[in-house]
Amino acid sequence: MAFVINASDITHFEALSAPRSITEIIPSESVTESPSYYHPSVGKIKFSKLSTGYMQVTDMRFELLNDFELHDVDSTDTININFFLNGSLDTTFSGLCHEFNMRPNFHNLVYSPEGRDVSRVSGAQNVEMLHISLQRDFFVSCLGHDDVWGEHILENLRMERPFVGSKINPETTPQMTRLIQTFRSYSEPDPMRILLMQSRILELLALQINQFRAPAIIPMDIRPDEAEKLHQLKTFLDSNFLSDLSLTQLSKVCLLNEFKVKRGFKILFGTTVFNYLRKLRMEYASSMLTYSSTSIDEVADALGYEHTQHFSTAFKKYIGVSPSIYQKKGRAIHHHRAI
Repeated sequence: MAFVINASDITHFEALSAPRSITEIIPSESVTESPSYYHPSVGKIKFSKLSTGYMQVTDMRFELLNDFELHDVDSTDTININFFLNGSLDTTFSGLCHEFNMRPNFHNLVYSPEGRDVSRVSGAQNVEMLHISLQRDFFVSCLGHDDVWGEHILENLRMERPFVGSKINPETTPQMTRLIQTFRSYSEPDPMRILLMQSRILELLALQINQFRAPAIIPMDIRPDEAEKLHQLKTFLDSNFLSDLSLTQLSKVCLLNEFKVKRGFKILFGTTVFNYLRKLRMEYASSMLTYSSTSIDEVADALGYEHTQHFSTAFKKYIGVSPSIYQKKGRAIHHHRAI
């Protein structure tokens, strides 16, 4: 059975010293370090927080031991944003019709004024996210009134109806990732650092709102929740393309049947799932042949080919030249640029 804790016991860490919840085990040695806490049924939790008059930004890192549920029992008038970086978390928001599955490299924005939200987190994993809580009036000032998305959000706020920025979680762009990494890497507690971090978060917010205003087009015959799962599958392939993957395994990864994986991936991304895998593997092989001292035999082995000749045939079919010719030309160009 999953252990249950209240969200306020995590996000407001001033209250975590209460004996009924989480006890501090690693005291801060300086004001630049994040406090760490430990719960015997949950695991280790670490925070770094920046607060201003209109927003609170929390870099949250969990080293989880067991499954647990996070219950948000308090009503709120803030807009909450999560950029998910590692692990998985599944949340049901009060007043919203379907569960939201947060995975690495995805984000979303949520307004859930009633509270009573429930997040389910599996144990034996590290979970990392950047959480941004915005004061309502400040968020409204950022929207303007010149687009359909903004008008829809303002109407929901006026009626105090729960909403999300997008029905499917958008992918975090490289530009967003750089801003998040900058925020997480700074530790100097001086006024200039605070100003710089505020500017990074505001830029991140602007990028997110612009992404919501121009969402990715989802084909009519793919449901939004299925499109989200296929995007998550694509992110999984980006990190695990060297693994030996079958359609059955990929179906289990994204919780869709094999037919929906094959058909939906082709419709959404314009290529089959295994052609996309082939592209990732051949691009990786190209990089190894150009920028490392790895031999062709070693590249073939890294890509899972039992025989080098089979790799060479596949590489030539995809790239247009043999690995040996590609390697010679690529290294010659790389060496010339390095001089």
